Amino acid sequence: MLRILKACVVLGVWITAGAAAGQSFTGEVDAGADTAANTDTTATADTTPNTNTYPNTSDASSSSNDDDVRAELNALRAEVEALKQQNQGQTPAAAEATEGDAKLSGTFGDWEVGMGGYFRAPMIIGISNRQSPDAYVGDDPQIQLSYGPNRLVDTNYYSFAYTRLQELDWVQLSFYARKKHVEAEVGWMGYWLQAASGYRNPDAGWAPGIARLTLDADVKMGSITPNVALTAGAWWPKFGYHKKYDTFTLGQYRQLGEQLQLTIPFKNGFKLTLFQGFGTGRDGKFHYDTATASPLYSTDTYLNLIHYEHVRFEYRDYVQVGLHFSNQWSRDPKNFSQGAGNDYVFERVKEAELKVIGAELNLHAPRAGYLWVSPSYVGVKNGWTLGNTGTEVMHSLGGIGLASNYMAYSTSLDESTGSGHMVNLGFVYENALSEILEKKRGEMIPDVVVSAFGLMALSSWDLPETSTRPQDKLKQFKWGADAELQIKTWLGLMARYDSVIYDLDNPGYVFSAISGRLTFSSHFLSGERIYLQYSHYIYGDEMTISGKWPWGTQLVEGSDSTQNTPAMYADQKPDVDVIKIQAEIAF
Repeated sequence: MLRILKACVVLGVWITAGAAAGQSFTGEVDAGADTAANTDTTATADTTPNTNTYPNTSDASSSSNDDDVRAELNALRAEVEALKQQNQGQTPAAAEATEGDAKLSGTFGDWEVGMGGYFRAPMIIGISNRQSPDAYVGDDPQIQLSYGPNRLVDTNYYSFAYTRLQELDWVQLSFYARKKHVEAEVGWMGYWLQAASGYRNPDAGWAPGIARLTLDADVKMGSITPNVALTAGAWWPKFGYHKKYDTFTLGQYRQLGEQLQLTIPFKNGFKLTLFQGFGTGRDGKFHYDTATASPLYSTDTYLNLIHYEHVRFEYRDYVQVGLHFSNQWSRDPKNFSQGAGNDYVFERVKEAELKVIGAELNLHAPRAGYLWVSPSYVGVKNGWTLGNTGTEVMHSLGGIGLASNYMAYSTSLDESTGSGHMVNLGFVYENALSEILEKKRGEMIPDVVVSAFGLMALSSWDLPETSTRPQDKLKQFKWGADAELQIKTWLGLMARYDSVIYDLDNPGYVFSAISGRLTFSSHFLSGERIYLQYSHYIYGDEMTISGKWPWGTQLVEGSDSTQNTPAMYADQKPDVDVIKIQAEIAF
């Protein structure tokens, strides 16, 4: 009873604080705030399977779809500003004169200079009833509160098990300068917030990550005016984004290189956009033991080569169809030195490749809602040679990420070379009560948004004759549904269900989660929020802490490192109950 009373008091404080914050913002929205940015991941530089469990967020303005993202954000700002003026009874001129509006940009001659950013700061606590690690056999279990990722299977972005329920910390900040036909951007990004950490994580970033320059020109051709844009530098072009699982069915490319974009607008709302890109991903490793060498020279670096092409056809806001192809390979002899033993020969490096062929379809119909569908084919040969860089696709970074997650690779080339292919399918359907009633988001409160989503990955492996793997394929599928009730402009309530079938041919490799979330914001369209979330998990027999596949590799990459202590908990069920408090904002 005391625990229930404490929970009620805490919830009451949350609601009271949210209401107090919302009163001064009811009907008022910061028109300078963006919607939430797309989220991505950092790269690690090693040829061993990637064990980084931290999902990161790339700057939406640095994507290959810059113009579309910016147009959507500007349209959202216009809607929010209209609501703000309506509720305040102000004319547009009066609204512009309102003091206290946030201004993150300014003009200097011909140049517009500004900044944007994003952060999320989550507190995740896993709750379990376990025997103490120093208890005698037979002692009663006791409540334990642990760092969530140590006892969960769905926090690692580089795993098909990732649900996005338990996102981890990430910060980014970018500065831009633009004038007609010119735009430049420099961005910093990193994770592992030091204020809450008792130690430093040298892999956490906090260094320049984005540096790009775009030059464009309008070409008058009769009744139409195509635009040609050339971008060069370091940034992350992306295609086939699955927003519910924060991954890509077609690919995100971590590159230093170029992209050529041709946009052709036609009459009556039709538009054709062509993308061509070529770049390099820098892979290798940094030697942290620098006792005998300067840190400036304690690296082994080699190049992966990346090429992609994309065609996108649009009709107004109703239809968008894209076709995609990409290829990643290596011809750098430095790559040869990354291996060991006679089997790691440069010929295998030259034979290696990672190909992606796919499509995506976006449909939006008045009252019927929004539908996104994206099938893709991923082919990998000698994935172990392509490292953790270049192509990010299906929760995997580079050829070795795909090899480890889907091709049963574990450093032994006698067992697997990380070769095979995948057939994937992602989908999201979303609709809102306001959409059905033909109203714009924000024009009616309360409002309800519902969605259904899923992702399938069917992989087949090309194993060596010497392999003892008990199977040569893996079928995986995850799906979910959620409903969010916007009670007030500042208060929302969400319920969500997730199911992850890690192996369709083995019913023991499955888990599900039921989650509830209480969200506070100044306005639900303004881009910032603080939420309290509770998740309850149900696990199949084979889903355990630091669990393994029948062939001995980890179910979730890196769990042998992050979940190996105390050793007595290995092979026990992960935490069943998880509480999360998260603050996030995009601006």
